[in-house]
Amino acid sequence: MGKIDISAAKRPTRGPVAGTSHPLSAAWEKRVPPAAQRRRFIRRKIFMTMRDTLVNPVRTEIADAGAMTREIKEFVLGMGADAVGVAEYDPRFTFEGAETVPHRFVIVFAMAMKYDVMADVGAASQDEVHRVYNALDALGISLTHNIGAYGYGARLQPNDGEIPLIPYAWLAGLGELGKHGSLISPRLGSSFRLSAVSTDLPLAADGPQDYGIDEICTRCTVCTRFCPGEAIRDEKREAFGIVRWRVNTPACEPYFHRLYGCKLCLMVCPFNAKGLFRDRFKPMAKDLVAAKDAKGLLRLIGERNGEDLLGDPMVPPAQTAG
Repeated sequence: MGKIDISAAKRPTRGPVAGTSHPLSAAWEKRVPPAAQRRRFIRRKIFMTMRDTLVNPVRTEIADAGAMTREIKEFVLGMGADAVGVAEYDPRFTFEGAETVPHRFVIVFAMAMKYDVMADVGAASQDEVHRVYNALDALGISLTHNIGAYGYGARLQPNDGEIPLIPYAWLAGLGELGKHGSLISPRLGSSFRLSAVSTDLPLAADGPQDYGIDEICTRCTVCTRFCPGEAIRDEKREAFGIVRWRVNTPACEPYFHRLYGCKLCLMVCPFNAKGLFRDRFKPMAKDLVAAKDAKGLLRLIGERNGEDLLGDPMVPPAQTAG
C-alpha cells in the first residue's frame, strides 16, 4: 500500500458493527466476557460522550508546526502508545453519511496487544481487545484536552467515529495494508489496535511510507492458508475507487462471531516475527508448521483451550467435557 493510487478515492460506507448484523449476533452477545462488557459500556456510554474537548479561549499561537508535532508525539508515546503519526485530513476518507470533520489534521496512534493472549482466540483475547481499546480511548481523551488547552479544537476518533482508522494510519505513515485487510506495522506486526484524534492544531503531516510490506504480502500466503473461512484473496480488488487488498466479509463473519473475533489472520502474519513480538511469535511459527492449515491450527488451539473449534461456524463452540 506504500505506492497505492488514491486519486480516484470515494467516501467509504461503514461496515456493520460486530455482533449486530448476523444470525450469530445473539450468541455473540452472550459470549462477550464480563470484563469486555464493562469496558464496552465505558467506551460507548462515557468516552463517546466526551469526544470533543473544551477549548481554551486564550489561544497559544504556534510558530513552529514541526516542533508542535514533536511535542504531541512525545505526549502520545508518554501516555502509552507504541506508535504515532500525523496525516492531513482528507474528506474522501470520511464515512458516507457522516459529517465531514472541521479539522486539518488527524493524529493516529497504535497500541500493542498481548500477542500470546490474542493467539489463543479465546475469551481472554476478547478481553484484551477491549482493554486496549479502552486504553486508546483514555489516551485520546487526554490528548484532546491537551490540545484544547492550547486553544484549538480536537475530537476523539475511535473505531466508530466519522473516519476509517486504517486509511488514516496509512496516511500517517504507521504501516501498510496487509493481504488480511488490516494494517501491518514494521515494528508491531499485526498485533495492535488503532485510534485517532482530529484537530485544527497546526501540525506537520508525516505522509504514507513504503516499508516494502505490500510486495511481501503479494508473495506471502500464510494468512490465506490459515484463514478458516477462506476469506482472504490472493489478488487485489477495487473498493471505493481504490485497488487494494480486500477480505470477503461474508465468508469471514461466521468465524469472527464464533471465535471471539477470530484474529487468526493477524496472529499468523509473519511480520509479527520481525519486531516487538519476535520471541512470542516463535511458538506460533512451530504451530504453523505442525498444523499445516486452518483446520489443523484450530484443532491445536481447541485442544489447549478445551473447546471444539472445528464444528459448524454457525454454531458457537461448546466446552469439552472434563
